[in-house]
Amino acid sequence: MVLAAWPEEWTKRYFSNGYLSRDPTIRLVRQASAPFHWSEVSDLCKVCPFGRRIMDEAKDFRLAEGLTIAFSTIERHPVGFSIAGEKLNPDPLERLALQLIMAYAFGCASALIGGVNHRKSVHLSPRQRDVLHWASEGLTVHDIAERLNISSNTADTHLRAVRERLRVSSTIHAVAEALRLGLIS
Repeated sequence: MVLAAWPEEWTKRYFSNGYLSRDPTIRLVRQASAPFHWSEVSDLCKVCPFGRRIMDEAKDFRLAEGLTIAFSTIERHPVGFSIAGEKLNPDPLERLALQLIMAYAFGCASALIGGVNHRKSVHLSPRQRDVLHWASEGLTVHDIAERLNISSNTADTHLRAVRERLRVSSTIHAVAEALRLGLIS
């Protein structure tokens, strides 16, 4: 699935020239890299001259700076979202917010094409909802455990169960799916 709002000329060039298979950002998405700013790409992987050309050509289309967020589905399929423009340098909290937004967008897009309709019947226990709610507020497993007067191991077990039931691989993605499905607010 490709959702794009890039300049049309860039999209045509990118796909007609086969850039998808040589793009260093795509390589990092496939490796399930942590979120990265495009200025960090050279530090994270070896960029071949063709990969450098792709990054340089993007600048011609006002896509000079970008942030790519990678995650994987429960089936371990890589998913990547990039946001770019002439200037883009989100702080760490903004990066977390973008991760949540992108995971939410992926769930919505998947539902539109029929990929996750089975999730509508997901049931979470009251304790799982509590743990997920506090995770959505940014609390760590340790903080959630203290807040709910349970062990860290128990809080972590609840979060793992939630991820499994929602068929996602990260807590951020679980929060996004739970919000999308109305399981938490």
